[in-house]
Amino acid sequence: MTTPEQPPRRPAPPRPVPPRPEFAVTPLRTAPTDATPKAVTVSLTAWIGSFVVLAGIAGAIALDLRAVRDALEASVAADNPSDSAQDITDTVNLTLIVSGAIAIVLVLLALLGIQLLRTRKVAGFFTLVAVGLFSAAGGVGLWTLLSDAGDATAGVLQWAPLAYSALVAVGVLALFTPGVFAWLHRRRRSGSDLA
Repeated sequence: MTTPEQPPRRPAPPRPVPPRPEFAVTPLRTAPTDATPKAVTVSLTAWIGSFVVLAGIAGAIALDLRAVRDALEASVAADNPSDSAQDITDTVNLTLIVSGAIAIVLVLLALLGIQLLRTRKVAGFFTLVAVGLFSAAGGVGLWTLLSDAGDATAGVLQWAPLAYSALVAVGVLALFTPGVFAWLHRRRRSGSDLA
């Protein structure tokens, strides 16, 4: 007894793929960007402005040095009437030289801090904060020291040291915004991931 041959079975037609549902994820926070925060730009601009003001102070003193020295010598002589004229001259000379040397050192350290900050090193933040504290205090000290010679430089020494201190303070305070810390730490994390 033979069985009739059954025709070959055709495969079932493919099922239509259902459409994908609409799906969107809303992040809880905005995604961090790698762009330099505006606070860093404000800080660097304030620091550069402080260098310009400091150069202006140095220029005003250099252009009217004789009058500045005479005013400072008169002030020291009034405070110390028993000192000799040579001692007073030496004190004024030493004061001007030391003030200039300290200003140069602070500017060089600030430039180092700026370079470190631009390369997103945390050391740049700490360098600028430390230098900023000394620089702001030094600006106020310079204003106190040179206030007697303010008239000698067309009044520049009466306001420029305070403007210098204010610009340095802006440069330091701008670094304390939350965006700066996140920007620095993001660089550190990505750098440690590569290592």
